[in-house]
Amino acid sequence: MTKLNSKLLTLACSTLALLCACGELETQPIDSNSQRCSDNSKITGFLPDFGGYKKGQSIPFKHSDGYLFSLMVTDRQNYIDDFCQKHLNTSLESPYPIYSILLSGKTNTFYYDEKDKQNSGLIEVDFGQYRFSLRNPNALKNTLITTKVNDKDTMFYGIDSSYIDTIKINDVMYTGVVVSRGEKLTHMSNTDFQNSNTVASDAKLYYNTKKGILKIEMEDGSHISINEKGGK
Repeated sequence: MTKLNSKLLTLACSTLALLCACGELETQPIDSNSQRCSDNSKITGFLPDFGGYKKGQSIPFKHSDGYLFSLMVTDRQNYIDDFCQKHLNTSLESPYPIYSILLSGKTNTFYYDEKDKQNSGLIEVDFGQYRFSLRNPNALKNTLITTKVNDKDTMFYGIDSSYIDTIKINDVMYTGVVVSRGEKLTHMSNTDFQNSNTVASDAKLYYNTKKGILKIEMEDGSHISINEKGGK
């Protein structure tokens, strides 16, 4: 009986030790997303350079009706998600007239080469009922284009039609300009803008990397535009 009791006591102690060990594993802190992705959340290239936006910055704008106002950079957040995608979200707001613009930048953590790293990334701009997708102007100057030659699809590298190079806005000339045609919301999810339904629209957004958003044209013919005096 003494030998049996000894074995039972040893088994109980082993079971208790195993339970304790499992309890310790469950309470261990989970690594952050940036650690799991073997990278940090800092973004390089087109996305952080776009507009040179800094929190607290005030940008002068003008409405087509003639009144002047400013868009303030009220928020700028940088993080990495569970799928190893990097995000850089920027909010521009005007108290009067009431305008709110959200720029959502997203890019991968891993790249093929340095050129891919600099050119990758997409910025989605949500402005009222409109959404625009912005690509790196440098990439659009040398992009793969498909066209019909003798009724056959032919691919070649050239300048994308959305790259318009120069534009004059409020007496200032801007270079490296791209125009993005917007989509219009037909139904908006209460919890997720990404899942909202959109249709093509005549709205347009003009931009370049240095100054960011230059001009937004709405379907009703009105527009807002950056209002700098001198310099590009």
